[in-house]
Amino acid sequence: MGWVLNIASNYLRFLVGMVVLFFLTPFIVSRIGMDLFGLWSLIFAVIGLFGLMDLGFATAAVKYVAELSASRDHAGRNQVLATLLVIYSGLGLVCLMLVAALAGTAPAWFDLTESQREDFTIALWLLGTAMALCFPLSLFKAILVGSGRMSLVNLVELGTTLGNAALIVFLLEAGYSLLGLAISTALTMLLSTLLLIPFAYRLTPELSLSPAQFTRSRIRELSNFSFYFFIANVSVLIILRIDPVVIKVFLPLSAVAVYAIAAKVSEYTYLLNKQFSNALMPLVSQSKGTGDTDTIRRILVDGTRFLMAIATPFIALLYFYAYDIITLWMGKEFAGSVPLLRILLIAVLFTSIQLNAANVLGMTGHHRFVAFSMGGSALVNLGLSILLIQHFGLTGVAIATLSAAFLVETLIIVPKACTMHGVSLSGFVVGALIPVLPALAVALGIVYLLDHLQAANSFTWIIVEGAASALIFFIVFYWTGFKAEERRMLYDKILKLRGPRMANTTEE
Repeated sequence: MGWVLNIASNYLRFLVGMVVLFFLTPFIVSRIGMDLFGLWSLIFAVIGLFGLMDLGFATAAVKYVAELSASRDHAGRNQVLATLLVIYSGLGLVCLMLVAALAGTAPAWFDLTESQREDFTIALWLLGTAMALCFPLSLFKAILVGSGRMSLVNLVELGTTLGNAALIVFLLEAGYSLLGLAISTALTMLLSTLLLIPFAYRLTPELSLSPAQFTRSRIRELSNFSFYFFIANVSVLIILRIDPVVIKVFLPLSAVAVYAIAAKVSEYTYLLNKQFSNALMPLVSQSKGTGDTDTIRRILVDGTRFLMAIATPFIALLYFYAYDIITLWMGKEFAGSVPLLRILLIAVLFTSIQLNAANVLGMTGHHRFVAFSMGGSALVNLGLSILLIQHFGLTGVAIATLSAAFLVETLIIVPKACTMHGVSLSGFVVGALIPVLPALAVALGIVYLLDHLQAANSFTWIIVEGAASALIFFIVFYWTGFKAEERRMLYDKILKLRGPRMANTTEE
């Protein structure tokens, strides 16, 4: 049940984050204007590139904590963590030096006014310094995630997300404009990592991070793994964050703002789906450590089936209501985001299909393949974006993302994972994808009928119609997408949960 709780808390955290984004974004635009919102999106894209300096060590930390904890090798785990702490401290110093270098040069790369350059520089220093400090502090998150306590991490991050939203509202109302966004974001980044430190020490058996446990031999071992996840992380950041930079080179800040709305919704949709596979990542490592190949295959096929059962209705509803959502949310001046969002949502669907496959490959020794595949996807995305934006504008950038997701991620990573773990490609399609289609067809029919009877002219109707169709989807999926033994297992779990309560009631 621990993994179910981790998955559920992942989704809760992201759903709350999406709700916060929903209410906060139009408020921010109304307070700072479209141009400054475009500038903030640009700053966030540049800061996001600092995440590349992690070099993949965060994934390595989760992998080794999970494997060594499963084998109860606490000494080896502490040795790995102490080595990573030294590495992360060095990366934090390098990050500060990079911030200093970029603060003097980056504003000149874009066609900004004098006041915009000043805002850019201040925000860069605030966010860059916070990120530098977060490098060593993020190790405590990896400790908790690797030891299977992801739900606790999610609870802390849920609280800091809500705190960040409240602080942004307060600072913008006080007239701090873009500076208020930077201050609040930087403080939240630090707080979300600091709060995890006492939990990591209290809940991790025999945890010690003494520098005396640092060993050079572990650097090579960690680097051999992390380097390839660094390539994968670079690729994901390019896919998610480079588009605003490309757009600004060819188009004005207002175009960056229009694309940013579609990109933000699709990014949150992607990250929401990724929470499922992220929660299963430590389980893959633990299964590899114990030689449990059957569990790994179930994660690949059945895990993807349940992931798609969550992803497809959500993506389909966003696609169907894209115009209503965007115009009701941001106003008709952002109607240009609608076709972009629909293209990006299709890209998210293809990317979601390979999430479990990529994690299974990465955690079972095929991380090089995943890294180079994701690198290829990023290069295809970037190259096509530069080419297509000159002919099709913002639509070309969205098409580039879709093309890379389908041609590289879905058609290359999934077949490789199936081959490596003894699953036929047809077996994967039949076991992971086909079971979702009957429920999806029924749900889409219901939402079309409901919208025909009552046009979605308010968020209330969008929520009502969307909730009704989603409920129908899950009812149908329970009977068509669940295996008989899975229905029995779920029924037994419910009985066990109800059992103690029924016993207590009888005693009373």
